Amino acid sequence: ETARLLDVVPERTVALEDSPNGVRAARAAGMFVIGVPSFDGIELPDAHFVADSLKSNDVRRALNL
Repeated sequence: ETARLLDVVPERTVALEDSPNGVRAARAAGMFVIGVPSFDGIELPDAHFVADSLKSNDVRRALNL
């Protein structure tokens, strides 16, 4: 819904998610998903990319920044 309101296609967006349900919803919408678990032990296997922190240089590399 947010992509539609911003007049962008979901495939050109990035979702930052911290839960399995959020990852699944973003993937279903067609977004590229970076999973950042908010608690130890949370697995986000459906994310396109998983990072320990948004500060991680791996996140920049995943986004080609």
